[in-house]
Amino acid sequence: MTKCSVLRIYIKPNPRKLQTLSQLLPINRAMSSPAPPKPTKIRQACDVCHKRKIRCDGCRPCHNCQSTNSNNTASPPTLKHLSESPQITDSVIRWCLDAYFKHKYPLTPILHRPHLEQTPRSTEQYGLITACCAVIALSPEILPPCPVEDNFTIPSADFLIAETLRAREYCNLIEHPSLMHIQTSFFLHAAFFSMDKDNSAWYYLQEAITMLQTLRLHEETTYNDDDASDTVFVKYAQRMFWVLFITERAYALQRNRPIRLQDTLKLPGVDPMSSDAEILRGFLDLISLFRPFGQDFISQWNSPTSSTSADFANLFRLQYLLKHSLPNLSNHSQVQQADLLISRQWLKIVVWKLCASKRVLSTANSEDVMSLHYPASIARDIVLVSQLVPTQAFEANGIGIVEKVFDVGCSLADLLSLVPLEYQGSTMDVGVIDTLMETVKIVGTRFGGSYRHLDILVGKASGCLLMNVDRSLPPLDHDESNNVEEI
Repeated sequence: MTKCSVLRIYIKPNPRKLQTLSQLLPINRAMSSPAPPKPTKIRQACDVCHKRKIRCDGCRPCHNCQSTNSNNTASPPTLKHLSESPQITDSVIRWCLDAYFKHKYPLTPILHRPHLEQTPRSTEQYGLITACCAVIALSPEILPPCPVEDNFTIPSADFLIAETLRAREYCNLIEHPSLMHIQTSFFLHAAFFSMDKDNSAWYYLQEAITMLQTLRLHEETTYNDDDASDTVFVKYAQRMFWVLFITERAYALQRNRPIRLQDTLKLPGVDPMSSDAEILRGFLDLISLFRPFGQDFISQWNSPTSSTSADFANLFRLQYLLKHSLPNLSNHSQVQQADLLISRQWLKIVVWKLCASKRVLSTANSEDVMSLHYPASIARDIVLVSQLVPTQAFEANGIGIVEKVFDVGCSLADLLSLVPLEYQGSTMDVGVIDTLMETVKIVGTRFGGSYRHLDILVGKASGCLLMNVDRSLPPLDHDESNNVEEI
């Protein structure tokens, strides 16, 4: 028998650019003018194929139903297919959300609580909630006291992340991204960053940015569309862009990564009558800290090049901006004050490191922003901030703020190990060794402690201390040397 070959021709449709903002809305609501139905592919077999026990191609309508003119139906993948874990009760969810909106929301104001608490929950909504809970599980010190009558505990971060990923198996993130999926990916990034899993943290940060760009939420024209009538969506989509903008730049500086997001949106507006007004003012201050660290700076940071005539002027301008930024923080929340003040000092150290690599520093006193000894002044301010702002305000910031203090402490230790003792008295602050010891104490105790960072910083500080003690001892004369040998 002769085999016949069938030539199948697949025609790839032209990609269709999103035209209206209403196509992007993740909120479950009826659409006033739905687009014409088109076949969509999901994971579940249609009801007809399931009943006939035949293979289904997953399209709506599928090939079998088109051939037989059958009604092609399938129930959407809701929580009746994804059963909620009994460990994640409404009480646990409420407990975690209370902690988030009190301590984390001022730093990342990206969630709208009424939408989160809508019932019945969708799989997308469940995934976002469990991802947010995972971040809270990694900062148990910010959880409010558990009511005695409830006597429940929060599941582990690993379990909550697994629940998030399980929920995502029922969603098509690639073909149907949404703001809620972007928020979920961001929380996964934050959780993995806290767990010191850098590859996973980088992956989910990139995933969030990719979905944001797929939906064109980084373009101002998206929000100028005539159909942009959902003010809640517009507000939280714009905030999500700026949170990713800040996070990507901070992570790029911490882990030597490239950046993709540019300064393409207008800053969020502040309604003086809004309950979020003070939070947004602090949020705008945080944006202003990171905006100058654009593509040019990140490229130089990741691949330092030889110094040019323009380097000194550009780096001096950055240090000057940082020194004179944040003129008034008294009206900001304590959580925001901790984040802003520590981030500013850390960014000064980042610029100082690049200046050192380009050899454009002077030997002026430590108050000079272009001085080799500037870390002494920066570290002293870090210690002062840690004494003025409550510990819980620091703890709400998580491991990220510990890393920033750690970077400052390491830079000061490196400086002390290099600068001859005779220069330290004239160019550095008195008690600079004490300042270094205080930064060690901060890293080890103030934020719940980070043993990984503490071990490294203690090693640097100990070596620096011994080196300075050795330098301060007078050289032994010949007779004393002989006596030592006899002992």
